[in-house]
Amino acid sequence: MKKFIKPAVWAVILALAGTGGYLGYKRYKKMMLRPDLQDFLRTVAKGDLKLELEESGELVSRDTLDVFPPSRGFIVEILKKEGMYVEKGEKIMMFKGGERIDSTQYVPVPIIAPSSGLLTRCVSRYGGSDPEIREGKRVDGASSCITRVVDMKSLAVNLMISEMDIFKLKTGLPVFITFTSIPGEKFTGKIDVIAPMAEAKTSNWGGSGAKVFRVVINIDKPTQKMRVGMSSVVTADIQAKKDVLKAPIETLFQEGLNYYVYRQKEGLEAEKVQVFPGLRSESDVELVGSVKPGEKLFTALPETLK
Repeated sequence: MKKFIKPAVWAVILALAGTGGYLGYKRYKKMMLRPDLQDFLRTVAKGDLKLELEESGELVSRDTLDVFPPSRGFIVEILKKEGMYVEKGEKIMMFKGGERIDSTQYVPVPIIAPSSGLLTRCVSRYGGSDPEIREGKRVDGASSCITRVVDMKSLAVNLMISEMDIFKLKTGLPVFITFTSIPGEKFTGKIDVIAPMAEAKTSNWGGSGAKVFRVVINIDKPTQKMRVGMSSVVTADIQAKKDVLKAPIETLFQEGLNYYVYRQKEGLEAEKVQVFPGLRSESDVELVGSVKPGEKLFTALPETLK
């Protein structure tokens, strides 16, 4: 007598076979995934986001006056040396006109400080310092600068800000300033000028680089430790938001005027989701859209990882 297997038993056998096939398929797919897949995934999270400014600058004086001799002649005496402070009207040097320093045709006359400040060398048209003025130095005429008076009360820091970041700044924004030459001290200041016109930033190879804008930082309390030309670092908190949805900025993709992220579904399977980026820091971006905390986003197009 031929035995028949009950339909219920067949159902169990088919179910087990299907389950085994499904698990085998999943294992196969897992084996086919890149071992470094996690390196291309970032997690959506909630937290605070802060946009900070950190730029290198140069210390300058906003008020400098060059000092000139009355005519062609010689510097016969130095009364105030480079690096010394002078008051307005104070004698700096003694000058004698003529073609010969030992001539009796002219008598020495004083050259006085046109303003109060620190004496420095003159700056040539090429940006370097002129040679030191010493006693016996011949000057060619009334257009030859012999010293410069720098107003140390009007010290400022010049920054060159990229066109991508210039609209993040505003006049009056408080900043902190540190100097490499003055370790351990932090000074305060405010943005006073944001140039309305861009300049071409010169590269190290002499060509024109990216467009930049000049930003001038007023220093609240300058000190005599400061010297024009010092390197500085300016930092400031530009904007901050609390408890926002954010993700690393490398997960954001742009197509035309729209922005997208690629949300992981399983393995290399992803869903393209439109988002609306908000505040951006150097590393993270605020995301508004259908993404949720804990979701994984790709940092590269999923099809390029297969």
